Amino acid sequence: MTNNLQILLTEKEKISFSEYMDIILFDKDIGFYESEELFGEKGHFVTSPLVSKHFSHSIGKHFIKLSVFENIIEVGAGDGSLAADLLIFLRSLDKLPKKYYFVERSKRLIKKQKSIIKKNSLENYLDIYWVSDYMELPDTAFVISNELFDCFPTDIIKFKSNKYKKAYINNEYKIMWEDFSFDSENTAKNLNLPNNLPDNYIFEYSKQQNMFVSDISKVIKKACFLIFDYGYSAKELYLKDRMQGTVTCIRNHQSDFNPLVDIGLKDISAFVNYTFLKNIFENNGWITEAFMNQSNYLLSFDILDDVDIHNVDEMNGIKKLIMPNHMGEVFKVLIVKKNIPETGENLFIKNDIIKL
Repeated sequence: MTNNLQILLTEKEKISFSEYMDIILFDKDIGFYESEELFGEKGHFVTSPLVSKHFSHSIGKHFIKLSVFENIIEVGAGDGSLAADLLIFLRSLDKLPKKYYFVERSKRLIKKQKSIIKKNSLENYLDIYWVSDYMELPDTAFVISNELFDCFPTDIIKFKSNKYKKAYINNEYKIMWEDFSFDSENTAKNLNLPNNLPDNYIFEYSKQQNMFVSDISKVIKKACFLIFDYGYSAKELYLKDRMQGTVTCIRNHQSDFNPLVDIGLKDISAFVNYTFLKNIFENNGWITEAFMNQSNYLLSFDILDDVDIHNVDEMNGIKKLIMPNHMGEVFKVLIVKKNIPETGENLFIKNDIIKL
């Protein structure tokens, strides 16, 4: 049976890597995010909310600390575990928001999210919505994303002989490189590329990240936006050790670096350039409040305080979230805000914003 990728390659003979990645992840027929089981031990990967409910509880403490929002928006909510644990925690403290909004592309994941909400009867305590159009969102909210920006479709660029080339996929499912006027791109400077890139250096450039920030910024006027993902600041990202770029595939908890095989059967993502995110948010009227590793964020909101130290599984989950050899260092947190007055209070035990 001919799928949409085959049809597109037949019609156009080549497509950019970002077009290819978008189909592989989100197409209704072959898209990875429409597959049966994505998360957990039986799926392909485990995210922080699945490791421990205390991840969501820490976010809940942040929400309570701000005490200025009646709405929560979660963009790319996975299987809904973060939302469920967060709302159960807030309900236990009588601190629920009035409304919770899911922004999700995958129809299969929407079903999973609705299932976990229903299982915990959370719709009885607040209004819960699923939206696909940003215009349906409130203009004031506490916004959360976990492992969202790494899966935005990205183009792959190569710096070769003092010129830039862009990766395309041809109808033989091979990469071909074509000259690309990268310097003329409006948002290219926001990557903060080093001036001395080695020859044949490969990096990623996601216009879709920029489009998302621009689109959602037109709607949201007052907010705190928490971004959890794996990645680095530009200074730490563009090293000689990453000559081949950072595009990575995951299938059954195993990683590889060839996105052109097992099409639709594995995840494709790329490391987040947090300097780029900071820059495009600030271009759209946001202020950068904090940047730190996940461990420092969770410790800032006392993740250890409510843990049952006699529960081995619970303790192992916390270790995975905060230890540097697990998720504590590689995963970072960028916090941007819009039209929220300064309180003068330092919420974080460590803030590496200078790295951006």
